[in-house]
Amino acid sequence: MIKKFLLFLSFIPLALFSQHVKPDPNVGHRKYTKQGIMDGNMVRTMFFNHGEVAHWPDQPSGEWPKGSGHSYVDGVAMIVQVETRDRTGKIIHPMETMYREFIDIGPDGTPWGWAPLPGYANPTQPKPAMSNDPSTWPAFWPDRPPDWAGYWNGYFGKGVRNADLETYFVFDDDPDEEWDFYPDPTDTTRRGIGMEVAMRGFQWSHVLAQDVIFWHYEILNEGKTDYQKALFAQYIDWGVGGTDDSGDDSGLYDTELDIAWAFDSDGIGTPGRWGPVGVAGYAFLESPGIQNDGKDNDDDGIIDERRNDPDAGQLIVGKENIISYIQANYDLAKFLRFYNYSSVDDIPAVRQGYWWTADENMNWRGFTDLNGNGIWDPGEPLNDDVGSDGIGPLDEGYTGPDPDGSEGNGRPDQGEPNFGILDKDESDQIGLTGFSIFPVHTYELWDDEQNWSVFTAPLPQKDQLLQAVNLGMFFSSGIFPMPAGHVERFSMALLFGQDRDDLIKRKKTVQQIYNANYRFAKPPEKPRLVAVPGDKKVTLYWDSRAELSWDPFLQEYDFEGYKIYKSTDPSFLEAFVITDAHGNKLFKKPIAQFDLVNGIKGYHPIDIYGLKYYLGDDSGLRHSFVDQDVQNGQTYYYAVVSYDRGYVTRDAYGNIDGIAPSECTSIIKADVTGTIKPDINTAVVTPNPPSAGYIEAGIDGNLTHVGPGTGRIEVHILQPDSIKDGHIYRVSFFDTSKFYNSAIPRYSIYDLTSGIRIVDTVELKVYGQESPIFNGLVIYLYNDSSVSLDNNRTGWVKGNSNYIVRVDLDPTFVVRNIKYPADFEVRFSDKVIDTSLALIFGQQRIPVKFTVWNLTEGKKADFIFFDSDKDSTLSPGDRLIIVLGGDSATQRPNPRSWKATWRVQFFEDTLKPVQIPPSPGDVYLIATRKPFRNGEYFEFKVRGQGIDFEKAKSDLDKISVVPNPYVATASWEPANRYRAGRGERKIWFVNLPKNCTIRIYTIRGYLVDTIVYNGSENYGAVSWDLVSKDGMDIAYGIYIYHVEAPGIGEKIGRFAVIK
Repeated sequence: MIKKFLLFLSFIPLALFSQHVKPDPNVGHRKYTKQGIMDGNMVRTMFFNHGEVAHWPDQPSGEWPKGSGHSYVDGVAMIVQVETRDRTGKIIHPMETMYREFIDIGPDGTPWGWAPLPGYANPTQPKPAMSNDPSTWPAFWPDRPPDWAGYWNGYFGKGVRNADLETYFVFDDDPDEEWDFYPDPTDTTRRGIGMEVAMRGFQWSHVLAQDVIFWHYEILNEGKTDYQKALFAQYIDWGVGGTDDSGDDSGLYDTELDIAWAFDSDGIGTPGRWGPVGVAGYAFLESPGIQNDGKDNDDDGIIDERRNDPDAGQLIVGKENIISYIQANYDLAKFLRFYNYSSVDDIPAVRQGYWWTADENMNWRGFTDLNGNGIWDPGEPLNDDVGSDGIGPLDEGYTGPDPDGSEGNGRPDQGEPNFGILDKDESDQIGLTGFSIFPVHTYELWDDEQNWSVFTAPLPQKDQLLQAVNLGMFFSSGIFPMPAGHVERFSMALLFGQDRDDLIKRKKTVQQIYNANYRFAKPPEKPRLVAVPGDKKVTLYWDSRAELSWDPFLQEYDFEGYKIYKSTDPSFLEAFVITDAHGNKLFKKPIAQFDLVNGIKGYHPIDIYGLKYYLGDDSGLRHSFVDQDVQNGQTYYYAVVSYDRGYVTRDAYGNIDGIAPSECTSIIKADVTGTIKPDINTAVVTPNPPSAGYIEAGIDGNLTHVGPGTGRIEVHILQPDSIKDGHIYRVSFFDTSKFYNSAIPRYSIYDLTSGIRIVDTVELKVYGQESPIFNGLVIYLYNDSSVSLDNNRTGWVKGNSNYIVRVDLDPTFVVRNIKYPADFEVRFSDKVIDTSLALIFGQQRIPVKFTVWNLTEGKKADFIFFDSDKDSTLSPGDRLIIVLGGDSATQRPNPRSWKATWRVQFFEDTLKPVQIPPSPGDVYLIATRKPFRNGEYFEFKVRGQGIDFEKAKSDLDKISVVPNPYVATASWEPANRYRAGRGERKIWFVNLPKNCTIRIYTIRGYLVDTIVYNGSENYGAVSWDLVSKDGMDIAYGIYIYHVEAPGIGEKIGRFAVIK
């Protein structure tokens, strides 16, 4: 099935694993109501754990793009309705829902409708359970085994968080006492119609799904009444263009795409008359199924498939036997067309050669039996055979094989991917059966009987259009039976686009995601980011946890690199500047990118709407970055996102196919009050000058280098307040090569002051490799891994000879040649001072008037010499070859074991009128670039940050206010997205002493406000919101400030506020 899932390989099922089939003994109550926000991609909206989404006029309600303040939805309500008889025998149509207005209300003011159950969130905090916030989870999950405690209750399995953001809650209809009816005749305390709903919201940040929220409902009839007629519905109250702009919305329903969409008639939104206003849509995805009517309701060639199979069915072995069963029981032509198979041989079960018949759509994949012994062995791919908890050995939350023995048992079990409740195609779905578009309040949610007639009306045969109204819509699916204990599912997608064409394009993408069983790209884990403000700079550093991310679908570690995004708004809207082929903003532009050196670089071959993802240029990984393109006083938002390499293959025709890379989320939560909460891979930071008298952390003295390596190291201070003053560190190198020429030496880092090894032995693989971050600093190591001549240094260091000199390896000795990492001097004399070796058969030792000295190791070097003119010195036509022992550099060469290294030859320069040979005392240097070798080290001492009080006194004159004057606004003040009025105002007092008190006066001496500042050594600034101690905005004019710093001094200055 990889071919089928290529474009959307990793949205592990939405219509997936859920064991919520047992009724919860608790009942719903309003006191358990909690409000949350979904903001895992470019869509942000509030929701409630009774099923209501958005809530006019509160914000954010269907905000898109996130952070813009542009809202599109006033509210969404989920509806379940049945036909039954009350206790008098009268036919009734009770309808369960929950909404902010026009619903049934009891005499005591209690809404008659959905209410949340306890136990599905941490009761001590106000939010529903969110996958990215363990503080919202309950101590244990009421609908899961005890060993799920402490793990996310994932729709995708125990602890599995394949969606970038997921929420989960359960509600029921017990508060509804409108009807003389009891869903369990033996229990008169249980009211409503006995429905319990497990609801989930999902968001993915992948570019293909970044403008969508998926909502999934699993409805259980926990009563004792069998309903022959039931339906599910959804109510949408659009508010396209803002809270005060709902009256001019227009809407359209597209019968072909099963999507209803809304747009603003004049294209102008409020507040602020922003535009152009985009379009919003609700897409119908999943409906209930009927498993016993003898019909093929979804036209997939299978009659009465079901997702609640109690077992795996019958095992059929052999390709021919499987095909015979299909031909006898399926409409093969419909089946192949529905699942996009070109022939019966493409069906996964046929290719696999065995099939369990309860896997009706035949896409479950058993484990791969690599050794052919008939059982699963550790290390063999499990594929879909991961067991009933939905996870395998490489997944987060895995604690061992499933206790029920389902892991690797060779048969599909409920809870495993692509089977039963995890496979939406194993349901004979009836589809969307009803739709209505109308002005809001045409139909009210309290009018059950009227709504039943609307919901059960035939689906319109053509598109519907309604213009310039306060727009409402109903989706419905029914009628179907809902017997006691039965579970059905319903799902929708809220999506946004720049215009109609963009929305339809996204709807098709959403439909493909759904058709692929919600399998979609899973990005790497998020790195943990730290941001450090400085003076006109911001330092970022992060960990390496993302680099060990496992992709459960592709079964590989597919991390590729990091991108850094920066913005002055928390939603990174400024970074969204890269557009697709249609001109719609699609990608964010990074300020920096670091990727693995693995040959995977450039543009990924799979495009998204005509745009290709840039993978990097094999730059090498980094875990720190200094941004010096900043302004003091301006707040910046940063995100370090990890991304994978995507997936590329070719189809049967040789065409490139696959999935574009995925990157992790970059979420900074910002509510309507301006409260900011970054995620682990995002940061909020404001650079400013340090405190008065600041002494910067750094290297104390010089960097000491012992050893011949020609590389270098750089020490970078990342976190000044973590530097251990006076500590001495040593970077030591290790090399086991016999000739000191290892391209990959190893290194360790020691804190000599503490006597501990901080960084254990690490291979030095990349030029400019970054060390692990420790004690507030990081070291970059630049190793010359390839031995070569250093042409800048090689040459005559003494003498005036004008001979052309060639230094290389002699091709005569190609099997013996080695580039030896040492510097040599050829020293000339007027008398015999050395003798060459005789290593070749027939060669003689030759007394010579020069010697070769190994500068690196401080000893004479052995050599062989071919003296063509018999003058006992090196002259044109001669060859000098430096030689080594054959087994290691420490041995002397002998005829049986030797190596040849650098050859030296002289040539006359025919362009020179006079040839000048070397004279006695002349020296020629052969210089090389050398890797770090065994015993080599660098050593340095660090100085911690601090305050010099004498310097602080003199720095008092630097204290100032910025901007000064303050003219109506400052560049760093954030946009006021949601509230009316002026918004936040801010000035900065900078270059302050670490501890001081600031008093602000009017020109007449009235005390306006007092600021007590207790800062840090490396940050000497504090902001003021131009609000007096009495809570009033200050007037325009001249103000005096007085800074008092005990033990340091005082500073008096003035600033102006100009209208």
